[in-house]
Amino acid sequence: MGSRDSKINLQVPLLPGEAIDELRPKDSPPLSDAQLNKRYVEEGVRIVVEQARYPLNQILAMFTDTFETEAGTREAKYKRDPEYQRRHRWDDGRKSRLIESFLMNVPVPPIFLYEYDLARFEVMDGRQRLTALMDFYSDSLELKELQYWPELNGRTYETLPSSIRDGIDRRYLSSIILLNETATTEERAAFLKKLVFERLNSGGVRLSGQETRNAVFNGPLNDLCLKLSRTKELRVMLGTPLDGIEAAASADEEDAGDGEGATLEQDPEGVLVTKIGRRMFESMEDVEIVLRFYAYRHLTKFSQGLNRISDFLDEFLAKGNKFDAATLDDYKQLFQENISFWHAIAGATAFQVKGSNRHFSKIAYDALMYASSALTQEQRVSLLNNAGVVQSAIDKMYDEHAATFGGRRTNTADARRRNRYALDALGAALAAIAG
Repeated sequence: MGSRDSKINLQVPLLPGEAIDELRPKDSPPLSDAQLNKRYVEEGVRIVVEQARYPLNQILAMFTDTFETEAGTREAKYKRDPEYQRRHRWDDGRKSRLIESFLMNVPVPPIFLYEYDLARFEVMDGRQRLTALMDFYSDSLELKELQYWPELNGRTYETLPSSIRDGIDRRYLSSIILLNETATTEERAAFLKKLVFERLNSGGVRLSGQETRNAVFNGPLNDLCLKLSRTKELRVMLGTPLDGIEAAASADEEDAGDGEGATLEQDPEGVLVTKIGRRMFESMEDVEIVLRFYAYRHLTKFSQGLNRISDFLDEFLAKGNKFDAATLDDYKQLFQENISFWHAIAGATAFQVKGSNRHFSKIAYDALMYASSALTQEQRVSLLNNAGVVQSAIDKMYDEHAATFGGRRTNTADARRRNRYALDALGAALAAIAG
């Protein structure tokens, strides 16, 4: 191989269909009181909501109701897409305790709905409560682990004593509906939905950045990130399950070991699921990791820097959802090629920084995935045939730039330095192979 083959592009080449404008304009100048008052008057009401109360025994019918579209297909009047919100899934014990709360008239938080079209709704928050009630009223939930009514354990709705069944039927589930007239544009609606999401507190657990992003900026690129988070090579590195909240949650963490990397079990594809991997799956952090790969290709387009990384990912995803199908197909191949490359080089430890705590490192992932995406096919094959040389070059990079790859150095200048060091490491490996 000649010296020409050891040279790597200094910046990854962008696909024709992924060009975007600036992700966020520079900070606007401060406004005077008069200007602030004018803006407030002109914008008027920010959030338009209404409240409703649904009898529990009508929930099943309401949330299975469908309508016929203009295309002749049937869609749910209330969308409860299981990928729309969190990946947390309640077990039967938690579902049963919700029913017990209604039985005892314990206050239950309202669900939040978004009216995306006239009388058509998305469940923004509360899918778990709705699912529990639907399971209960469809007679598929057998009550268990009740704290104050253990005598009802093992009963279903139909087998409850009549007075208890009638008592639950008289309870209501409250809802708050964000109406579609809140915003005049799709972008404005997304912003206001995000605002609401960030202020929701569902069961005392704060929504993660990607959980919010998944709901507010749902679209083709988001769907692709969800699918690619299931890639086996990535899951091997993260210790995340395939789909298996049920499988992962069934493991006994107390017996699985004390460390974050303690293995809980193998998933259906043989991936070792860890405690930290399960938490990443539940918070959708694995989906965010896929998104980071695409977004970091556009780092120069975000003037606010990586101290505002959540905003960076939000705004890139909003724009990326508008990419055409061909670009998204190329994106899919691009991710799969690069994650497979690093898995072939170093397996589960590919993104663990030498000398660190040996956990998956996002900053190593960002830099190495960025650098490998600049390789030509010929260079990629040469490196894959000499994995030991590549690993030695990467280890040397970590030794020489330990401060840059350690800790939490997440500003844009550091990210660019890491990209440069990773590109140089791959270039050094190619040069060593060329002899």
